Formats: sequence, structure tokens, C-alpha cells
Amino acid sequence: MRLVHPNALTILSLLPSILFFIAILTGHLFLALLCFLGSFLDILDGLVARAFNKTSIFGAVLDSTIDRVSDFLFISAFGFAHLVSWYIILIFILVSYLISYIRSRGELAFTKKISLAVGIIERPERLIGIFLILLLFIIFPKITFLELSILSWGFLLVIILSVITIFQRLWFIKNNS
Repeated sequence: MRLVHPNALTILSLLPSILFFIAILTGHLFLALLCFLGSFLDILDGLVARAFNKTSIFGAVLDSTIDRVSDFLFISAFGFAHLVSWYIILIFILVSYLISYIRSRGELAFTKKISLAVGIIERPERLIGIFLILLLFIIFPKITFLELSILSWGFLLVIILSVITIFQRLWFIKNNS
């Protein structure tokens, strides 16, 4: 049996994100949810790499890079489809990237091995949040409050949780350095 290389799985994991983006842009929201479920492929690359001793620095960096591209596609699709204001989208992208950056930069700065998986919301929780927010919007598309849809309010909630996580990580770094 020939093994699919983990890096090939990493690149392949971008496909559900691209399909999600297209589905949102074309108004096929339920199909977008199904494509979103395909993002589980992102987990496979790491599992295969560890199981078959194929881990590498390049593979880790590639995985992280593809994750950022996927995050952009998952979040920006709502702006391009005019479902959520670009002001909200841009802030959402910023805080998502800051959470990842602070973790990476913080872990590099410590001389001893330390994990900065600190905070109330990381990438898996953000993705689950996007999935649930989209599901709620599909079920209740007409509900608005202060002229904002469920999608916008959901994104704002994830942004707030992300900002809290940013401060938690910075506080952790300050207190442990």
C-alpha cells in the first residue's frame, strides 16, 4: 500500500475551503455547510505524519500556512457575498491572525519549550463558531437586531472572544517571561 504524503494531504485540505468560498458566493449556503465539514482533512495530515514518522519543519510550516489561507477563505467569503460588512470581516481576519501570530512568536521567544495554547478561543473554536453561525443564519435568515443579521452578531461574538484570547496570551507571556 502506497502512503499519501502528509504534505499532499495538507495541500488537499485547502479544497473544502475553496469549495466553501464558492458555495457562499453563489448563495448555496447548505452546500457551504457540507463543504465546511470537509475541513476535517486538515486533521489528517498531522495524524498521518505522526503515525508514519513523516513529520518535518516544512510540513508544520506548510500546514500553518494553509490554515491561514483557509481562514481567509472561510471568513472573507461572507464579505464577498455581501452577507457581513467588510468592517466586521476585516476585524475578524485581523484577530484570527493575531491569535496565531502571538502563539507562534511567543513560543519562539521562550528559551524553554512552552506552549501558548492559552485563551478561550483558538482556531477549532473559531471554525466551529463559523459553522454554527452559518447554520443559525440558514435556519433564521430574516432575524436582525439593530440592523445586523445573526451572521454579523455571531461574527462580532467570535471577535470579542478572540480579543479576550489575544489579551490572555499577552498576559501569559508577560507573566512567564
